[in-house]
Amino acid sequence: MKITLAGTPGSGKSTLRSLLAEHYNLEVRGTGDFMRKISKQHGYNDITKFLIEYVSKHPEVDYQIDEEQRLFGEQNEDFVLDAHLGFHFVPDSIRICLTCNYEESAYRILADKERTTEAAKTISDSMETGKKRWETMRKNFLSLYKVDLDDPSNFDLMVDTTCLSSAEVFERVSTFIDEQTTSL
Repeated sequence: MKITLAGTPGSGKSTLRSLLAEHYNLEVRGTGDFMRKISKQHGYNDITKFLIEYVSKHPEVDYQIDEEQRLFGEQNEDFVLDAHLGFHFVPDSIRICLTCNYEESAYRILADKERTTEAAKTISDSMETGKKRWETMRKNFLSLYKVDLDDPSNFDLMVDTTCLSSAEVFERVSTFIDEQTTSL
């Protein structure tokens, strides 16, 4: 089973990928983890600054990450891939998108003590950072691949997580996955 997760910052992708991996015994990959590693290599502690200031001018970073996820999807079977363009590079996956409004997203990001590459310290700064990050990624992907992250037709399932607990999100997504896999 191949599952790809996309979505706005703070929508719960990392939490969901862990829950899905455990439930379905899947390997986990996340391009965000890889991007954070690369950002630190280039001297950026803030992922949004890295995307805006560096990646926008160096498309080879996107190409490097995208080729890695394409090859991973081609060469592996049982995984959940947390990748904004996973649906595009692994088209034979179950394609899921999580969304969340910017205010709730900001609260979640600021509360996540494991995020060490986010510079925002206030809700309003985090909201602004989330908007800039999403807009930059969307613009970059439109330019590089003619793929719009905001187009719902790219996904098999979209879930607005703003008012949902991680357990509720998991329940909706796993029910959908079970329905998809039993109908095959």
